[in-house]
Amino acid sequence: MDDQREALLALSLLCEPGNRLVSAELTRRDAVDTLQWLLAGRDDPAGAVARERLAGRAPADLVAETLETAHTCRARPITPLDDEWPSQVADLAELFDETDRYTGPPLCLWVRGRANLAEVVARSVAMVGARTCTAYGRYAATELAYGLADRDWTVLSGGAYGIDAASHRGALAAGGPTVCVLAGGIDHVYPSAHDQLFEQVTETGLLISEWPPGASPRRYRFLVRNRVIAALSLGTVVVEAGLRSGARYTARMAAELDRPVMVVPGPITSPASAGVHQLARGPAPVRLVTRAAEIIEDLGPVGPDPAPAPSPPSRPRDRLSPDAARILDSVPRRSAALPDRIAAQAGVPVEEARRILPGLAGERLVEDLDGRYRLTTEVTPA
Repeated sequence: MDDQREALLALSLLCEPGNRLVSAELTRRDAVDTLQWLLAGRDDPAGAVARERLAGRAPADLVAETLETAHTCRARPITPLDDEWPSQVADLAELFDETDRYTGPPLCLWVRGRANLAEVVARSVAMVGARTCTAYGRYAATELAYGLADRDWTVLSGGAYGIDAASHRGALAAGGPTVCVLAGGIDHVYPSAHDQLFEQVTETGLLISEWPPGASPRRYRFLVRNRVIAALSLGTVVVEAGLRSGARYTARMAAELDRPVMVVPGPITSPASAGVHQLARGPAPVRLVTRAAEIIEDLGPVGPDPAPAPSPPSRPRDRLSPDAARILDSVPRRSAALPDRIAAQAGVPVEEARRILPGLAGERLVEDLDGRYRLTTEVTPA
């Protein structure tokens, strides 16, 4: 194995993902020198954690042990030195949050599935939301994900209950790829009830994680994971979210990365949509979406032509000329009237009314009762 790649793997095993201190060092040194720097008796938390995890072993031995474990669970590591690496996660280096030391770019991603990581996320949309979603939210997530996958877009989410699971299932139903970003080792199915779902994901898409096999999901790791969801995708859609929600954190990360943030509006009476509506109020620019075509349009140049605006159902009245519409509006509903009276009501010449009324009768918009006219029963006044 290449020394630099082995050093990157070792660094990813010895530090928690997103460690900004290590990420900063990697901008000044190569991976081998950064590993030596980390293990050179440093007194800071990063050095102490690294030595504890190493437990007297050589870094190469730790890497070899982890690769063997990964092989048994059909996982592979991908580093920035590999062709499969998604280069867009490097944008995380631009984030700065003095309250969070774990927003840096990943050093390694553990992947399970046949798809090529860089290729499958090149046209991807993150869909996130509440775990305890409503039936409305589940329906919306499923429909949007199906529509995206049906248009050859990858749906990316976190594999949790609720909106995440509905998004994955919607994409799978369309036969498209979906990517599930985990907050623990790739061999830890969490939640356990999603074992079958995760197996289906690997058939056309990927399971990925920054944590090596054997790492258990922990509460704080879900927020760390969410920054990768935001960075991997071209935009983030929040379907449902409470006022306190990891989905809102993902949306915030996406906004800071200059990725489009979109929200699905919900009932104003639903607590599950309260966080969504707060996102829509700013301060970051947010777009409302209701269809997959609108999501694709909002992703910018990578999308096709703008989504056509939804239009009301077509009616025969819609095809009428302005004069014909005025005449139709002047035809009485109950008692039939002569053309001259209808023309006077419409403000058009009698000849025009006599010319147009038979055509309206042919369209079954009016009834011709021996030269007198009235509306047919199925015509509703405009």
